[in-house]
Amino acid sequence: MPDGQAGAGLDTQFSHVVIAVSDMDRALNFYRDVLGMDVVFDQELAGEPFSGRAIGGLVGGTSIELLRLPGQRTDDSPAAYKPVGLQVISFSVPDLDHAHATIVAAVGDRAQNPFDVEGVRMFFVTDPDGTVIEFVQFPGGARNPAELHRGIPGGDA
Repeated sequence: MPDGQAGAGLDTQFSHVVIAVSDMDRALNFYRDVLGMDVVFDQELAGEPFSGRAIGGLVGGTSIELLRLPGQRTDDSPAAYKPVGLQVISFSVPDLDHAHATIVAAVGDRAQNPFDVEGVRMFFVTDPDGTVIEFVQFPGGARNPAELHRGIPGGDA
């Protein structure tokens, strides 16, 4: 197995994340209009266990699928904290202050103020259903954890 890889020998790469939403139009407004999601499909689903509507798109280099299934919560209250399962979606940005100003202009006080953890600047915001989204700015021009910890390809070693 090559250095830095773990697992059972599977050749894996991240594909996408699926986010269950209570109101597709409200979620699409946030992900498309606030986060800049480029919608690549909008599909009605039929057949168990998935019947409903899925909208997929790209936010930067991250593939996100919004999923609305019959029987999902439809009230306007934020989702309760979930002790298991998806907790946070994280996006890297080159300018955290610009990202923060843009998000605050769109959602107001749902966005917290930026802070630092071991040289990484970040802030969190919630989508309309309470899913936590993190924005990070890595030091040294890195755009993801691999570049932060293993170096930027083609950069100085």
